[in-house]
Order: sequence, then structure tokens, then C-alpha cells
Amino acid sequence: MRHLGVVALTLSPGLVFCQTNSSPNRGIAARSAPADYPAHVAAGTATYAAALIPASQVRHLFAFDISKSYVVFEIAFYPGSGGAVEIAPDNLMVRSSKTGEAVRPSDPVTVAAAIQQKNLPKRSSETPATVVAGTEVGYESGRDPYTGRRVHDTYTATRVGVGVGGDSGPPRMPSPGGYPQDRELLENQLWDKTLPEGHFDRPVAGYMYFPASLLKKKSSGIYELEYAGQQKIELKLPAK
Repeated sequence: MRHLGVVALTLSPGLVFCQTNSSPNRGIAARSAPADYPAHVAAGTATYAAALIPASQVRHLFAFDISKSYVVFEIAFYPGSGGAVEIAPDNLMVRSSKTGEAVRPSDPVTVAAAIQQKNLPKRSSETPATVVAGTEVGYESGRDPYTGRRVHDTYTATRVGVGVGGDSGPPRMPSPGGYPQDRELLENQLWDKTLPEGHFDRPVAGYMYFPASLLKKKSSGIYELEYAGQQKIELKLPAK
């Protein structure tokens, strides 16, 4: 099974996945027409459209800021008259301007875990370290090998790591976004607005989240968004 995110710990052998919510109510309202998006193209019986969400707007979309770590695109699908469109968010990608390789989106589990990790207290390099044992939670996502649907789950594992020693002061607390309940809140908010998966006979839209560190803009200031569904679709989006 192909995994979408980077996991901090080795997976336990008995990991069991839970099917993600594939409710057709997930996502956001599509704009009135494809022409309302900066990029749109008709292919087959459907029209595909996209817009880059400015970082200044992304900062206010969710309970915690993801704009410094992720580039957010609004993607919309418009089925033709009397037809239906199949949406597979995993088939979306942005071409890296440096390598030409495909950068695929991160799912909400990965995004929320990354934001939580970013807001955990940092250990000072000047503080003596001690070896400590503990339990850590990991986040995993991918596809169910039997149903083909996207799935996600959490797991726990015992680890031995390096702790801060000789610190008589109070324990350092996470920044907002670093608590487990913050991760859960953000993950739920991300899922609610994520582009849904499935067959739809009506316009559907939602957000997709790409790691900012991997998206290097072309000198022309264009993002090249691709959708490799029944046929390859290319949308060129201005980076601002």
C-alpha cells in the first residue's frame, strides 16, 4: 500500500486501518461556473478548475495556521449534462520546477501531525541530554488494499529517545497547535474541507494541501497542476 505521509516510527505489525469518511457532504461549495476560477479546462464530459488560495487567506481557514508549511489549492469538478464525474484526489499532483517530479498532496492526517510536531517544545542543544523511554503516537494514511478507499489511523509504539536532563525549571509546554486535542481539531477541520472522493453528478469542490518545501515555483511564477484521472489534465496557475 502506498503511503502519503512520512511516519516518525516503524509501524507495528498488527496495525489495522479504519476507513475514512467519504461523505459526499465533505468539501466546499463549488463556484458558480468554471470560469470563476483562474484556471479551468474542459476534457471529455467534465470541466476541471482550480485556484491557488493565498497564504493570507489560508491563515484564517483553520484553527491553526498551516500557511507556512502547506500550499493550498481549491479544486473543482463540473460534470457534463446528464453525466457524472469520478474524483480521485490522490491523482492530483504539482510538478516540481526543479526536478520535474510529481509532488502529491498530503492528507489531513499528515498535515495535522506535521503542524502538531512543529509546535512541540524544542530541546536546547546546550542542555545535557539523558536517555529516556516512553510511548509515542504515530499517524498513518494510505489506501485499503481490498476496497481501494483512502484510510487513516493512529498507532502507538514504545521508543527510546533523548530527553532533556539537568533542567530544574517547569516543563516547557507546546505552543498552540501542539496539543493532541489541537491535532484532532485541525485534522477534522481539514477533512471537512478536503476535496471529496467518489462519483458525483453535481459540481464538487474542495481543498488539497501540498508541502510548501517541495513546491518550487517556476521562474515564470506558475504552478503546473495535473490531474491524472481517466485522462491527463493540466492546469497552469499563477503563483500569486
